[in-house]
Amino acid sequence: MKILVVNYRDRMHPAAGGAEKHLHRIFGKIVEMGHTVVLFTTSFPGAKEREVVDGIQVVRKGGDLMFQLTVALNLKKLDREFNFDVVVEDLNKLPVFAHWFVHKPLLVQMHHLWRKSIFAEAVFPVAFGVWFFERIIPFFYRTQPFVVVSPSTKKELAEIGVDESRISVIYNGSEKPKIAESAVSSENATNATEPYFIWLSRVHRYKGIWTALEAFEKFSKSHPEVKLYVVGDGPLLKKLPVWLKTHGLEGKVELTGYVSAARKYELLSSSLALLQTSYKEGWGLTVMEAAQLCKTTIASDVPGLRDSVRDGETGILFPSGDAAACASAMEKVYGDAELRASLGQNAKRYAESFSWEKSARETLELLERTIEGSVRK
Repeated sequence: MKILVVNYRDRMHPAAGGAEKHLHRIFGKIVEMGHTVVLFTTSFPGAKEREVVDGIQVVRKGGDLMFQLTVALNLKKLDREFNFDVVVEDLNKLPVFAHWFVHKPLLVQMHHLWRKSIFAEAVFPVAFGVWFFERIIPFFYRTQPFVVVSPSTKKELAEIGVDESRISVIYNGSEKPKIAESAVSSENATNATEPYFIWLSRVHRYKGIWTALEAFEKFSKSHPEVKLYVVGDGPLLKKLPVWLKTHGLEGKVELTGYVSAARKYELLSSSLALLQTSYKEGWGLTVMEAAQLCKTTIASDVPGLRDSVRDGETGILFPSGDAAACASAMEKVYGDAELRASLGQNAKRYAESFSWEKSARETLELLERTIEGSVRK
């Protein structure tokens, strides 16, 4: 089978996130099963126009702002070169209407809908554009099947008018982190006697970084011995030092910026718990990464996270944006070692029920059904 995937980014892009990790995990496995996968995506400074990443043939052209036009100008030529059997449009920003330019069976893949949460992340004209295009998805994808990563996203798609019978749920996979012994050295090892929570994400507004910091500020008043590690890079990172100084949290919050995978897992493995304060997630890959290390998560009660975190069983959910409730959950987890251990063990068992191999097989089967359904029509 020859598969074309269209997405704004590949995993090598400096701004790549969970959606790109998901894409490469799934379609890299599908390549291993003997199929051809071509990813058409945007370019970035220093990128090659074509290269093979995880077995996927990546073709890069243009940037974010004009990607819809870039798709319109290039997909037909790419199809003439490869003669694809099926197309996957990874719709995680704006739709690119791939089925208008390549007349092959199309599967629409989605992680989450922004809905009103986009207005907390982007300036009004951009936010309105994203919100508007989400509203018209049912009108421009009237017959195409959809695949989503959580029941929450399926529910949201149905609420805007997509027929539930066309929506399949295929969960993200999960895998045990590979932690090399060399990663734990005297130079970068975390002081095990110093308790800390960890916040792990791209530092964007919609990821709820301000909620996490405000919650930690409240928590820290009673527990000055506990630190918070903010792990990740992003546009808001440079604004955090001034905020920390103003609020007297210098030395209590560690801003690591981007770290290697080994360092990330080391920090997770020694933490009290993960804070996942996003306003919107499709699933929550970091939740599963923490769970594989027997760590519980304190998370916003929002679509996606309420699927990856089972409240009271594998972690604790709090009302989105409620810093006081988040701080209260931190108190509960920190003050009860037995509860913390129980939640972590349950989280690990839950995480182990998912695998990328299973997700890839289910995706391949859905692609085959997509082709068969197109033939019947």
